[in-house]
Amino acid sequence: QGFAGDGNDQDAREDMFASQTASYNDNRLVGTAATTATSNFTSAHPLYRRIAELARMRLTSPALRRGTTVLRATEDSPGLLAFSRILNGIEVLVAFNTSGQAIERNIVVETRSGRFTALAGICPATASASGSARISLPPFGYAVCNAR
Repeated sequence: QGFAGDGNDQDAREDMFASQTASYNDNRLVGTAATTATSNFTSAHPLYRRIAELARMRLTSPALRRGTTVLRATEDSPGLLAFSRILNGIEVLVAFNTSGQAIERNIVVETRSGRFTALAGICPATASASGSARISLPPFGYAVCNAR
């Protein structure tokens, strides 16, 4: 539910229900403007909804569950991390921007992966060249692209 804590194990034990602990209530929660002073036991929380969305995506895509992982791109500093999950010739490209700046990069993909459908984020409609897809990601953004 976005609990971040002040550090160490004992300071990372916020309650799902409304807290009266001042050292918890002054924490900024991830993904919401709420605090621990109000109940966070809710399926409407942005992180709860996002994790549910990712779980549904995994359930509907066999390649995400059982595919072989192929590392496609990494950068030494914050930037692009990309990999593919491939099962029975079906490729799902997953790309993350780990930086605070928008990025645009070419990523190696299977040569038979010529068209893409977005499962999450924005994916290129077609390969930029045989075996290459050009992806644009916002700061700290990601995309999950089903290849056809």
